Amino acid sequence: MSFFAPETLPWVYAVGLLVMGFVLLFLEVFVIPGVNVFGVLGALSLLTGVVYTYVRLGAGATLWLGALTALVTAVLVWLMLRNRAWQRLVLEQGNTSREGYRAAPADLAELAGQTGEALTPLRPSGNARFGERIVDVVSEGSFVPRGTRIVVVEVVGSRVLVQGKPDSDK
Repeated sequence: MSFFAPETLPWVYAVGLLVMGFVLLFLEVFVIPGVNVFGVLGALSLLTGVVYTYVRLGAGATLWLGALTALVTAVLVWLMLRNRAWQRLVLEQGNTSREGYRAAPADLAELAGQTGEALTPLRPSGNARFGERIVDVVSEGSFVPRGTRIVVVEVVGSRVLVQGKPDSDK
């Protein structure tokens, strides 16, 4: 019996569509990340392979091919985990304050209504001092020169909105 005999050709097409789908999804995940043409074509190829198998070969063949596909997927995942290929996809490094990363302080809300001084020009964002505390602030849109007295208008999350304080309030 030949490989391309009429009775084996539907199996060749079905397995070929599934293999092509896996290759395209592999390219999508490891080579060209993001949702693009390779991922869509890979998913369509897998779906077409399953539907083709069901239509041309029946439900029994579809179950066998599905079981084979699940087995191949499990082996590939096992190999990927065993060879630590998964670690190239996962960010394991944390963001620490020692490296310059920091979350929004929880006590910024207490700044509402306080008066401070612009340490940098606010165009519209910059730094300001409130007592001994230095905070990133945003002006209401106008340019505020360095050294200007400012007042906190609103605090929303990590955003501290300020405006220049009139000179008569010094």
